[in-house]
Amino acid sequence: MTVRAPMPNPSVPIVIPTLLIMASAVSILSTDLYTPSLPHLQGVFNTDAGRVQLTMTLNLVAYALAQLFYGPLSDRVGRRPVLLAGMIGFAVASIACAAASSIEGLITARMLQGVTACAEAVIGYAVIRELYDEAGAVRVLAAYGMAIALAPAVGPIIGGYMHVWLGWRSNFILLTLLIVVVILLLWRFLPETLKEPDRGALRPRRLLDGYLTLLRDGPFMTYSLIMALVLGGLFAILTAFPFLFIEGMAVPTEQYGYYYAAIVLAFFLGSLAVNRAAGHIASDPLLAAGLVLCALGGLGFIMLLYASMTTPVSITATQCFFGFGLGLVFATAPVRAFDVCRAGHGHAAAMLGALPMAGGGLGTFCVVLWHDGSAWPVAMVLTATSLFSGALYLAIRPWKIKIKPGGANPGP
Repeated sequence: MTVRAPMPNPSVPIVIPTLLIMASAVSILSTDLYTPSLPHLQGVFNTDAGRVQLTMTLNLVAYALAQLFYGPLSDRVGRRPVLLAGMIGFAVASIACAAASSIEGLITARMLQGVTACAEAVIGYAVIRELYDEAGAVRVLAAYGMAIALAPAVGPIIGGYMHVWLGWRSNFILLTLLIVVVILLLWRFLPETLKEPDRGALRPRRLLDGYLTLLRDGPFMTYSLIMALVLGGLFAILTAFPFLFIEGMAVPTEQYGYYYAAIVLAFFLGSLAVNRAAGHIASDPLLAAGLVLCALGGLGFIMLLYASMTTPVSITATQCFFGFGLGLVFATAPVRAFDVCRAGHGHAAAMLGALPMAGGGLGTFCVVLWHDGSAWPVAMVLTATSLFSGALYLAIRPWKIKIKPGGANPGP
């Protein structure tokens, strides 16, 4: 299947979304590439599963919190320098991960990865929403989602073989090399898209007022929390499935990635569906359909557990519903959040990046807290997050919210 890339727009060169996709892909690889190694790190560092899973949880917490600063910083000094600085720090943190000699060292390096890698998320959302109107932004984010889906699809597969052939540290070495390539391309081709710097963006009162405005903005917070909840389910899968499949079901390390790739393929197809539907179907119906499918994935998982029919294939099949729904949600919820927000794009992009990653951290924390070697903790987290996100969506009655004019271009 061929990904339909955004069509060139005279005022928006195709290289801009392409570069943002590349930056996002390597950021995602920092999580997915080493997941097949997670169960084995217990023996490497003589520790337990809970502490190993903290390398995921605290990375996400750092990723979430740092975004609250990157957004206003990019409003003050520009999108380009903030993204480049973040990517350079990301490379340094990845080297530290490869060199870690203890689980404490790896946890610390992973937190630094989170602090630096999140710059691309904030900048990407802000640039896309500044350049396109709603329909255009939906198309770009859908193509964005389809392309970056390749990273988590191939990441665990590559990571599994790298672990078997060269050891777990090789994953972080490979990641560092990829980051360096992206830095060089960004340095050469990424222009500055911020029209006018906001000199007061970093003033403490402005920072506080901007985020308080967003916290009081019910529709914006609802769309952001929906993303946070479903991402909590996704990262519960990322954290729990390597242990469930490799340790609990004896799936070979190098084969685990193929099961996860099927879920990512479903995400890809969901993003493709939005890409084709944009301009014909409004964002909110697509978002609602995505939430229903996410809930079906969680409920289907619980039904498998009650029926004692849990196998790698059956679990993966139910989570393909979740993956497809996630593709719909992630191409539409950010656009709707930007459309209804009453604060600047820098603050909004930071909050829109921080809350979902905080949700991801909460999902992994719940899996760590309730870890018992079974599939029940991850199944319950998936179901609860999906149902709560659906309830939030209905609570704001989105059909009564009017879309405000968006960016300057109609998009691809």
